[in-house]
Amino acid sequence: MSETILLLEDDEGLRRILSRALATAGYQVRATSVPETALKWIREGKGALLLADVLLDGHNFLEDLPSVHRLKPDMPVIVMSAQTTASMAIDAENSRVFEYLPKPFDLDDLTRCIADALKQQESHRSPATPIERTGLVGQSSAIQATYKAIARAARTNAHVLVIGEAGSGKRQVAEALLQARGTSKDRIRILTASHSAQQIFADSTAQGSVLWLRLDRWGMAQQNAARDALDCSGASVIGTVGDASLEIDRGLYARLSECVISVPKLRERPEDIPALCDALLLELAKRDNGVVLDLDPKARAIFSAADWPGNVAALKSALSQLTLQVRGRVAGDTEASAVIAGMNPGVAAPETEFAVGLARQILNQQAGRQSAVDELDRALLTEALCRAGGNRSRAAQLLGFNRNTLARRLSELGIDV
Repeated sequence: MSETILLLEDDEGLRRILSRALATAGYQVRATSVPETALKWIREGKGALLLADVLLDGHNFLEDLPSVHRLKPDMPVIVMSAQTTASMAIDAENSRVFEYLPKPFDLDDLTRCIADALKQQESHRSPATPIERTGLVGQSSAIQATYKAIARAARTNAHVLVIGEAGSGKRQVAEALLQARGTSKDRIRILTASHSAQQIFADSTAQGSVLWLRLDRWGMAQQNAARDALDCSGASVIGTVGDASLEIDRGLYARLSECVISVPKLRERPEDIPALCDALLLELAKRDNGVVLDLDPKARAIFSAADWPGNVAALKSALSQLTLQVRGRVAGDTEASAVIAGMNPGVAAPETEFAVGLARQILNQQAGRQSAVDELDRALLTEALCRAGGNRSRAAQLLGFNRNTLARRLSELGIDV
């Protein structure tokens, strides 16, 4: 292959790494840190694909994409960003990019994406109505998949089913999708378990309505009414339901599942908890006109290690309690442990229960303290590397290490990855 990739990246080190990886994959590369230079190359007809960072020295390159599409309509564009938010993913999708890659990403994934883009030469579509920023937060692959699903669903009028545990963020996903579709509030009919079958049928057939079916605790009569109404209605429908909280009528499920968006459980994306804490603490400070509470490193570690069966809603409740208890100062591990334990009466905080169990096991086996520490570190490092997909920098971040400390400890423990 001899296609030329135009690379726009202002981080010199990353620019070199990407240039070398693309050259190894068989592409020719023209690299620059200046948007005007990339646009000049495109104007001259150079390049088969543009790979660009979104934020370049404070400039949002998404604003330049209309010029790119005008100069070379058939050129696929792949954008990269460390600002991994739902809004960024939606903005990228609305800007008609082939793919949005959240940093850090795997180089093999990048080269596969480039190959797909060059093969498909995705057809161009008019951008959807811009939306307001949402409250969804996180950088994990699990929540990134949700962001992309929202962005893609926003470009259609298909019925959508949003599935997730209570407190995981189904409401925020539905709101983000409705905003992305440009749906005015006066057109939205929210139907819950408190509505009768007759009310559901009437609202479902209202001309020009957009239905939001909050399906948890719906009875079969209500489901049947909604299913029958959708057969004779042109309404666009978003349904939200818990993972196992309701057995949905097969006919209704078939109608709603034209597009399915899964909202991950918080325990499936613990790496997002620190960022969620920061966002929620800021939101709580604005709510109460107070000072933004900070968490010290130990408190952050405790929050990240907790199981959170109530998902993001439970995390917000715990942080709200914390702001009321320690308003105007930094919260430590003692306060964090007490709040989490208080949310589960009679149940020890996860890190306390684990530590006690480990201590008993050590004493029963008469193992030395260092041996126990080594075994714990071995488990922690192995799990962190697994969650980070083998990426040492990300694993070190999860553990609160720097990369060199992680490398030294891996060597001491004889872990070869």
